[in-house]
Parts: sequence; structure tokens; C-alpha cells
Amino acid sequence: MTPVRPTHDDPFVAAASVAIGGPVGNRARGHRRLTPLVVALALTAATFALGVAAKNSCARGAWWHPPRQFANLCYTDLPYDYVNGGRAERVPPLSDDDGRYPPPADSPPIAALSYAAGLAGQALVGWPDVVERDNRPVAEVSTDPEVRHEAVAYTGVVAVALLLAALLTAVALVRTHATRPWDAVGFAAAPVLATSAMISWDLVGVACVTAALWAWARRRDTVAGLLVGAGTAVAVYPALLLVAFAVVAVRAGQANAAVRTSGVAAVAWVALMLPAYVLAPRQVWGFVDDYIGRGVGNGSVWQVFAAFGWRPDTTLVNQLSLVAGAALVVALAWFALTTSRRPRLPALALLLVLSALLVGKEYAPQQALWLLPLAVLARPYWRDLLIWQAGEVVYLLAIWWHLGGYTDGGSNGVDEVYVWAIGVRVAAQLWLAGVVIRDMRWPWLDPVRATGLVDDPAYNPALPSPRAWGG
Repeated sequence: MTPVRPTHDDPFVAAASVAIGGPVGNRARGHRRLTPLVVALALTAATFALGVAAKNSCARGAWWHPPRQFANLCYTDLPYDYVNGGRAERVPPLSDDDGRYPPPADSPPIAALSYAAGLAGQALVGWPDVVERDNRPVAEVSTDPEVRHEAVAYTGVVAVALLLAALLTAVALVRTHATRPWDAVGFAAAPVLATSAMISWDLVGVACVTAALWAWARRRDTVAGLLVGAGTAVAVYPALLLVAFAVVAVRAGQANAAVRTSGVAAVAWVALMLPAYVLAPRQVWGFVDDYIGRGVGNGSVWQVFAAFGWRPDTTLVNQLSLVAGAALVVALAWFALTTSRRPRLPALALLLVLSALLVGKEYAPQQALWLLPLAVLARPYWRDLLIWQAGEVVYLLAIWWHLGGYTDGGSNGVDEVYVWAIGVRVAAQLWLAGVVIRDMRWPWLDPVRATGLVDDPAYNPALPSPRAWGG
């Protein structure tokens, strides 16, 4: 089947193409070398490079002067992981040491990747002698110019790893929608990718989720389970993909596939977490304890409630978030099971992940990356993608200004710019959720199904089950 051409399918792209000659002709032949995969990879690398370039002022010193890094919009967690997480002294992750450094706030696989990146960064700068640092206070070590230079090298090593994750995500997006490979450009050229890719390690989990969707689309249930299990060990949220698998599999009369995938995912998760638990039982759940124990985090709707005077304690917020999240998952599963036509897998996965983020007690800017590939597959229209990402960019600007103290509070002590930015972000996310729910309710409005080529490219259109089209 001939791939769908964006200038014929997407009104926004068609209108924008007028600047370069208009939509591609019906008889036009594709370029022999500029295939969708090549274009997606090139654009992903270019967009990621813009994000790296934006950190230049921080790499030259602003990271160590907090107001400057927020003013220059170049904050990232990475250099602080190096100087405050024991990387400068080559402290192994989950080592159950004497408490000189706190348990890692990252999951065990990410802690291991961070440790490996720290070793690679030190190798690049000449393998410094770290023994003498053991006898110095941590605060003194973290301000050492040599350590800060190493932190920049470490950040560069992590950037290479994250770029590989981004490229893998782009490949998976091109391959998942065999008839719509150009949809991957929505990820490759996304503003969110440029602004948030370098904040933390989130692209690793994103790559696992997107690759799992590709494997599921090829009916490689075992591979999909392995990827979901690995992603869950990295970032937890990929476990929601199992709910989406279960719903669409039941609707297609293939419940066994979902059971098999879930079983493999559980085994993969245990295989990754068990060694960490054996090595450091007290620290392996440090990232979970850190989340449960801290109060309401930045970006959460709970901060909006606090701005209006309602400030629930940490325990109550944990309980409300858990109950609200579970209720939304159940409601979405029920809705997907009762629609007139089986919902598309990426659409349901997007709504599940978005629900968890909306009611969670923290919503960091980089977590928008969790939604990006799912949004590209669920609603591949640039208008809707840009509306949603505009809200994300507004919030990112506001959170950096808020943390830098540039908009921090008026006469009532409430940073109204920051609170309004949370509202704008939530409104943009609800817009995206709304159009996806509308497509599930009235499938003829779905841009993917409107082409009539496939029912759900992410559910293996090459080998449909007897009930795949109407179930």
C-alpha cells in the first residue's frame, strides 16, 4: 500500500506546504534516498542537537549559579547527579555505603546507566584520582572545579546515550505505522523534544515504550513484554501499556496475547530488579520512597489547589492521587470496552499515561516526553500536536522563571504566573485528550482510520484476526 502523504492527509501540513510549492502531486515519486526513515532520523538528530546547544551557557558555568541557569533556560538534572550522587568518587550504585551519599532517586537500571556514564566521562577527562576526595566533605567536593569539569563531560556522555534512545524511538515510530511512516516526523521535529530531552533520563523509558508498540504491531508478544518489563523497571509508567494491550486484545478476541505479554513483562521486571534487591535491599526502593515521602511537586494540579488555600498533607495527597489514578484507569478501560469500534492501541495508551500524569503529585517538564510518541501515533495531526506542545512550552518557561525567583509571589505569596501556566498546560492536555476521546467515540473522525487503509496500524494490520476490524 502507498504510504499516506501528510500534505494530502493533514490540513495544517497542506496549508504550510504552500510556502514550498504546495502539496506533493498525485503522480510524484518518492526520493530514492530521502525515505521517511532517513528524514525522521535526520530531523531527530537536528532537533536533539538544538536541545544540546541550548545547554551551552550552562555548561560554561551557569549550572553552578542557580539564577543564571533558570534565566538562560538551560537547567538539567544531569550535572547534579554527577556531583551529588557519588559519581565523582566512583561510588557504585546501590552500594549500601556509610550514608555519605543518599540513596539514588532514580530507578536501579538508571542508576547503573548513570554510574557507567560517570566512568566514561572520567575516562574522557583523563581518569582523575578520586581517592583523595573520600576524606573531603561532600559540599567541598561538589564545588571543586575539576569535579565540575568532569560533570560537563558526564553530561555529554549522557547526551549521546539519550540521542541513541531518541533515534531508536524514531525508528520504532516509522516501523509501527507502516502505511503512515511520515507521522514519525511529529516526534522528530517536536518542540518538546528540543526543550526537554536533556533534562533527565526519560528518553530511555520512552524508547522502551515505543519499541514495545512496534513489537506488538508485529505480533512479537514476547519482545513486547520484555520491552514493557524493562521500561517499567526504568520508569514505572510503561506498566500502563499492559492495560491498553489487555483492552484491545480482548476487543479483538486475542486475550491470550495480552496474558502472554504481561507474563513476560513481569518476568523481565523481576529479572532487572532482583539483582538490585539482593545487592542493596535497603536502597533498591529509594526512588519509590523518595516519591512517596516528599510533598507536592512542581507542575502538579495539587499546587493549584494549594494556591487557593487548600494544602493537604503528603499522606492525603498520596492517597488521593492513587485513588484518582485508579478510578481514571478503570473508567478509561470501561469506555474502551464499550465503544462501537475497538479503540486504537496508541490512543488508549496515551489517555492512560496522561491520566496518571494529571492526578500525580508531581509533573516535571521532561515527563511530557512520555506522551510525545503516543500522541504522534494517536493523533497525527500537527494542529493538535502543536496546541498541546504550546501548553508544555508555556509551562516550561514558567517553571524555570519560578524556580529562579523571577516571578516568585506577589503580595499574597502566590506565584500567579506559575499557577496560570499550570492551568494552560492542563488545558492543552485536555484538548489533546478530548480530540482523542472524540476519535474513539466517532471513529470516522480519526485521521488514521479516515484513510480507509488500515483499522489500527499499531495492531498488526498485516495479520488481522477475524474480529480485528469490527471488534
